[in-house]
Amino acid sequence: METRKITKSDFDQIVGVIDRWWGGPISTFAHPIFFYELGDNALIVEQEGRLVGFLLGFIVFKAPKTGYVHLVGIHPDYRRQGVGRLLYQTFTERCRSLGCERMKAITTTGNDGSISFHQALGWTASEIEDYAGPDRRRIVFTKDLGPPSN
Repeated sequence: METRKITKSDFDQIVGVIDRWWGGPISTFAHPIFFYELGDNALIVEQEGRLVGFLLGFIVFKAPKTGYVHLVGIHPDYRRQGVGRLLYQTFTERCRSLGCERMKAITTTGNDGSISFHQALGWTASEIEDYAGPDRRRIVFTKDLGPPSN
């Protein structure tokens, strides 16, 4: 499997498959800003030229500098084969190299697969009331990377 930065054709392909991969309408979360303005840190994984996973993320420069995972998708035929772990490791390494001290991701309550995945990678989960607005609880995942090395 090969991990690389996203291209415009990759982004177009993601928009075309994301609803099927997620099992419901979510393509609005794959906003073009994640290619045009924030695409330097967006990643895909390919297997023999076939898109099998993607991670849309960016860096938050507010202290502490944080790598933020916005949206991840894995082709259903490639789940539980290390694609998600590879995307997270690659993105985390990139964020660390750019001076990030922390990683962050969010999911909805009840998304047990996401919660288990993040905890298996050593992320801490906290349930935050009203995180996404009144009565809209979210699970916020964080992972400390420590101070940047010079």
